[in-house]
Amino acid sequence: MTTHHRHRRPAVLALLAITLTALLAGLAAPTAQADPDPGTGKLVLVLDSSGSMKEPAGDGTTKIAAARTALTQAVGKLPADAQVGLRVYGATVFKRSQAGACTDTQLTVPIGAGNRPQLQAAIAKYQPYGETPIGYALQQAAKDLGPSGQRTIVLVSDGEATCAPDPCVVAQSIAKQGIDLKIDVVGFRVGGKARSQLQCVAREGRGDYYDADSTIDLEAGLGRLSTRAFRPFRISGTPVDGAPQQEGAPELAPGHYSDTFGVDDTSKHYLIKRTMKGSTLRAGVSFRRPSGGSLVIQTEVRLNTIDGEKCGWSYPRSFDGNQGLATGTASSWSKYDSTNVCSDSDAMVLTVNPGKDFRELKGVPYELRIDEEPPVDSTTNLPAAAADPVWTPMKGSVPREIVPGSSFPDAPLLQPGTYKTTLMPGELQLYKVKLDWGQRLQLQTTVPEMAGATAEALDGIRYLDTAVISPIGEDVYAVFAKNVPGGSYKRGVLTKRGLVKAVTTKEVRYLNRNGANDQDTGTSVPGEYYLAVSLTRKTDDKAFTIPLNLTVAAVGAPGTGKPQYVDDATPVTGETATPTPTETPSAFPPESTEPTNSGDKTEAGTPVAGRSDNDSGTPIALVAGLSGGGVVLLLVGLLLVVRLRRTPATRQAAQYPGGVQHPNGPQSPGQHPNGPQYPNQPPR
Repeated sequence: MTTHHRHRRPAVLALLAITLTALLAGLAAPTAQADPDPGTGKLVLVLDSSGSMKEPAGDGTTKIAAARTALTQAVGKLPADAQVGLRVYGATVFKRSQAGACTDTQLTVPIGAGNRPQLQAAIAKYQPYGETPIGYALQQAAKDLGPSGQRTIVLVSDGEATCAPDPCVVAQSIAKQGIDLKIDVVGFRVGGKARSQLQCVAREGRGDYYDADSTIDLEAGLGRLSTRAFRPFRISGTPVDGAPQQEGAPELAPGHYSDTFGVDDTSKHYLIKRTMKGSTLRAGVSFRRPSGGSLVIQTEVRLNTIDGEKCGWSYPRSFDGNQGLATGTASSWSKYDSTNVCSDSDAMVLTVNPGKDFRELKGVPYELRIDEEPPVDSTTNLPAAAADPVWTPMKGSVPREIVPGSSFPDAPLLQPGTYKTTLMPGELQLYKVKLDWGQRLQLQTTVPEMAGATAEALDGIRYLDTAVISPIGEDVYAVFAKNVPGGSYKRGVLTKRGLVKAVTTKEVRYLNRNGANDQDTGTSVPGEYYLAVSLTRKTDDKAFTIPLNLTVAAVGAPGTGKPQYVDDATPVTGETATPTPTETPSAFPPESTEPTNSGDKTEAGTPVAGRSDNDSGTPIALVAGLSGGGVVLLLVGLLLVVRLRRTPATRQAAQYPGGVQHPNGPQSPGQHPNGPQYPNQPPR
């Protein structure tokens, strides 16, 4: 006889607790569109050709020579089909008193693909000459890029504007006009008022600012910023328009969609019709928070029945670091749903509300991912919910070059092995790994010891932030994993001595859905899990990159514990169905047959010699880097973790009267608030 998996409704609901989240300093995301081609972006390089570029660059050459070298390197690394143009200013009129000095800017190479010879020729002829009309040049560059598509200006300047209009005001006016482009700035050997002005241009232009004091700095800044122009954070999915009320809401099947927040605090509604009675519907919302936002995200994601019965909800949370990546999820499943109202309802209403900070989210696009998982025949023979994992040492291999993604749609798929790339302060990198039933993800990031200009630019302590995100959007790193290199927390302390930092998840099992928090519920289905990596930045950062190695493995035999669905039904997701087991599963990366290069080989699993950060405690440097308030929050969070972890489930439920759920808690009616709250604590 077929037995469907049923659940009970709780007598009490959850604790109300809103915690601080990571500082939201990400760039404004582009307009929602249906799976845009990452190669359709446009870039215009805006270069200073003023007379001051004749000055020394600080490394035995002149600024103009350094600029030519850096530009040649940057252009050579761009995709062959990239749409690139070159604009200069101060190149033809010698004195400000002469006519046309403050409108002296030319598009020397029009924006187009396949124009590398023209770009290289223009760079070779690039000479220092006149004034510095930055504001006017920016106005013209915005016109060069046109009114639509992914558009980036990379401005290189060695000084303050000498002509009106004020470039900071220009950048602000471009943003107010709704021109969806980004202005990144490299200040070449600038200081004082000039630096402040250029920083303002980047800030108002939703871009990044970096200092460059040498040819090496300039190469790093131009190379990375120009490459990033063709893979900015973007939203994908079939465009839909949510209704302001339940009536008239668009009907959505399981899949991948995009929409935008409105102009006020009005919710958007979507109707999701079940294709299978008793199925589990999951909805995920993700977006990039604009810079300057508050520390707490109060957007709400909710799944209700048509009659208004609340089935699951959460507040999207941002991940550690200064990228402002936020995700939130809601599920129709609850082991407490004794009346089956949420599992048996023919349709569900998905609601997205921007919350009290709606002004900051005006026009910001978001992705919607909707999955439907069939009910199972029986859970009797399925493995129990996964316990806290123990780290499995991973063998190093010769690293392979990898180009990271900047958003979910362009995240590269990683196979078990070791990869190498570089990471810039403030940059968000995304990757993905497929996990099957019975597998868990291990990720180790390794930064070697640094010296010279890179060590100097690092400027003390930085934080390397890592996260593992489920196919729908939960933060699923295993909080209490054992023997994890660098400790079981996600944030690593980076100094010039380097860093080894790792994270892992629980094993993917069906009964994880009954767990207390995201690390459980988020690992209850197989699919594509995302890895997010970022490096914190400082206000006056120089343009530099750090070397970064990533070692990944899917530990466990794929297919173990796969449930038998009713009528052999298949889960329906926005991406693919349940992944097929690999032919030769292994917990380790395959041994490389390439010649060994001791300079590249990374022995993953071993902390850098001399470091004290391990699984037994928090690094002293991390504690020293916290303010008094941060320490108090961290201690309170840890006490809450220990208290909840040691409290039986039945007692926990009894402790949280009042019917209010933790904003980052589980998406099910009445479930206690996320058990151990460590995954959703403020960044340390």
